[in-house]
Amino acid sequence: MADDAPGFALSAINPAGMDINVMNAIGRELKLPVAPRPITSADREPSLKRKTATLVIHTFSITADRNDNGIDFAGPYMVTTQALLVRSDNKEIDTADSLREKTICTVNTTTGGEVTIPGAVMGKAGTIQPTTRECVDAVLQKQNDALFTDTLLLYGYMNANPGKFKIVLPGAFGQKQYYGVGLLGKQRDDCQKINTAIRKYLQTQWRTDFLSTLPLAAENFPGNNHYTGDFESEFKPTDTDMERLSCRLQ
Repeated sequence: MADDAPGFALSAINPAGMDINVMNAIGRELKLPVAPRPITSADREPSLKRKTATLVIHTFSITADRNDNGIDFAGPYMVTTQALLVRSDNKEIDTADSLREKTICTVNTTTGGEVTIPGAVMGKAGTIQPTTRECVDAVLQKQNDALFTDTLLLYGYMNANPGKFKIVLPGAFGQKQYYGVGLLGKQRDDCQKINTAIRKYLQTQWRTDFLSTLPLAAENFPGNNHYTGDFESEFKPTDTDMERLSCRLQ
């Protein structure tokens, strides 16, 4: 688990957030004890390969590269675009062209760190940090102009820092991310059991937990626009997503 991701997993002591709720739902459904342990984004795959973690629930995007590296996924339990976080008083960044020569912080062990924004200064010394929290601090302290990562992560940090930030250009760069529960490949039976628990969670508790842990994201998708729908149509995965993305390593 993370311990510095507001809305998903915050605090090593009495951790709270969507990732924690998913972990507890899996434990309840499978009647197994759960013991969360904080790790960094960089240690997600290594902790599974070293077998110091059985599962990783850490805003962990399902990707073909991770599958190729022997990591399978149950889920997904969340879908999100990617976006930029800027200071609330920033009036310069509002279009793709306005990012030219702006410094953009990323975490190089995440999918956001793989994205290139044309004309922006990123992926160089001074714009790479080991954690999202350090990128957030760099933007707040005006060391960088913006942070690029998953939109829902940004809503979590906005909620934790009222009035200090805003999200711009969601979905303009990068691609949709599907958060899954990571496990070593070739455990198809176990993976399918976790899928069963996730399906039940999505049908019963997901909406309530989303409203309580990511309220700003819910507020920005109230459902009064039939083109976008409410936050469920934006962020909740479908059965088709699960069939397409999970338990792929035989």
